[in-house]
Amino acid sequence: MGKKDDPKLMQEWFKLVQEKNAMVRYESELMIFARELELEDRQSRLQQELRERMAVEDHLKTEEELSEEKQILNEMLEVVEQRDSLVALLEEQRLREREEDKDLEAAMLSKGFSLNWS
Repeated sequence: MGKKDDPKLMQEWFKLVQEKNAMVRYESELMIFARELELEDRQSRLQQELRERMAVEDHLKTEEELSEEKQILNEMLEVVEQRDSLVALLEEQRLREREEDKDLEAAMLSKGFSLNWS
């Protein structure tokens, strides 16, 4: 029996693969959360700017000021759409991760190894 077939080495390899996957997933989630925070901050600043501009009645505003308000609203909608996309991406990643875990578990079981994920 070669080192390739050593059950202890294979068990350790499966464990290392699982740990690597967990770290990659964690990094990916952190990057998504960081982007979410950036977008949340951007949305907050846009809302504050819009509130300040809307404190002035429309009939006192120039066409340029009205246009700028509309642009702020459009940017806010874009930010909301980007945040929604991040939520969808995170959910998609979690579903894919579950499938990857199932595949790894199936590979382990097919080789006769136990599932020690902790």
